[in-house]
Amino acid sequence: MGDRMQRGRIIVREANNGDLERLLDLYTGFYSELRSRQGLRPRSREEYRGEVESYLSQDKIFLAETSCGEAVGFIRISTREGCYWFEELYVKPEHRGKGIGMMLVEKAEEYVKEHDPYVYIMVLPQDRRALGFWLQMGYNLLNTLELAKNLEGEEEETQPFPLLSHILEIYRWAKEDYTPLEKRFLELVEEFHRRGGSGEELLKIFVTALEERLSNT
Repeated sequence: MGDRMQRGRIIVREANNGDLERLLDLYTGFYSELRSRQGLRPRSREEYRGEVESYLSQDKIFLAETSCGEAVGFIRISTREGCYWFEELYVKPEHRGKGIGMMLVEKAEEYVKEHDPYVYIMVLPQDRRALGFWLQMGYNLLNTLELAKNLEGEEEETQPFPLLSHILEIYRWAKEDYTPLEKRFLELVEEFHRRGGSGEELLKIFVTALEERLSNT
């Protein structure tokens, strides 16, 4: 694998300790944007310093920069129990739509492919943009589900989310970017659930509708 990838004015290369401050800026930008969409308080740049220092020493990070040396994006790869995970992927907003995210992923895939045939990602179901990007990149094999339970029993702002014959709950974000059709679907599921409808009943509705549609084609 070459040390770097270049297309046009964008260069993707492995980050090193000398990139700490620039990576810290990008890392802060990633979580500031994410937490804002979630409706959470953003943390300060210095609060992330220890994390970024640790990641630079133990993970593989690829940095995207312009030919003028401006850092515009990064991707971090971690290993857990022998498996490779793509963690944060971030491109500055003003540089999006130029294929930089794809370059970072392709470079990261080159690296992982030297060690293992599989790479894993975790996408929050509310993050419609991220989900769409990863699906476009060919990540369409559902692997595991991460479930959580609030042991303190506090009420939280959630909404129903169907999965086969189950209706789960996902957090509501302050800024969600569902398509109008997706938003209407979730609204109808929520109303159905509020009226006492079960996941099994909802699945039957889907199956009946699909059977009817397929019989007419």
